[in-house]
Amino acid sequence: MTIQARSIHTIAPLREQRIGERLMTRDAQTGLIGADLDPFIMVSFYAMRGPTFPPHPHAGFMVATYILPESRIGFINQDSLGTRNRIAPGALHVTVAGRGVLHEEQPEQEGDLAEGFQIWIDLPEAERESAPHSLHLPADDVPRLSQSGLDLRVVAGEQAGARSPLRLPTAISLLDVTLAPDAEEWIALPHGERPFAFMLGGSLRAGQQEVGAGRLVCWDEDGDGIALKAGMSGARFTLFSGGPLRQRRAMRGPFVASNEAQLARFGSDFAAGRFGTLRPLSAG
Repeated sequence: MTIQARSIHTIAPLREQRIGERLMTRDAQTGLIGADLDPFIMVSFYAMRGPTFPPHPHAGFMVATYILPESRIGFINQDSLGTRNRIAPGALHVTVAGRGVLHEEQPEQEGDLAEGFQIWIDLPEAERESAPHSLHLPADDVPRLSQSGLDLRVVAGEQAGARSPLRLPTAISLLDVTLAPDAEEWIALPHGERPFAFMLGGSLRAGQQEVGAGRLVCWDEDGDGIALKAGMSGARFTLFSGGPLRQRRAMRGPFVASNEAQLARFGSDFAAGRFGTLRPLSAG
């Protein structure tokens, strides 16, 4: 049987955006690459030095925070369900917002740098109004594959026999990858998924191009996987993939719904205080 490598769909620069003096982001959304990222709604790389957002609502989708292993510090996370915990470097925390929750995260030490990803993931229509809850994967529980030329953390999903212990309502893959200089590797992926990679350092050779840090690489949906070749200085990137839900979305701010009526209900429930209450972390 012939193994087919996927072709590259898009290579795009990730524009740096600044929110005050404490936050820089580089965001991947559908409009950036001209293709739907389904089941992802938005993936944002951030570098944050202090509190930026007060407690805020979410409903109808999942919000995942992954702190890079090399981040100097982690996050303090809390929600209106009573969750309050540390997201350490290398850990993943997922808030399944369901029918509605209040949420807040901030760096555990103001002035120092926390780096990672906030990931908005759609929920299957039947799960949109499920009971909100949180899931946490400590850094030490992330499966890791280390071999010649490759260091791979399976944060979500499965790869080469290593499977993340975290089970999410929407199946996704999040692989944290470091390749040695000139290393070549193969990542197997199911047909129909559209994988994309945030380049964090070094470079990948994509056809005749060297794709370096601050850029996004998106592959097509067909083929059995992606063939990776690192540049002369190696490659450092995160690879995202997931089975598309192919369902309608109605969105407004922090709410994702299946239709306008559900969207309006999320808004009225929040206004009526049905998402609970949350004392800001800054209040002590």
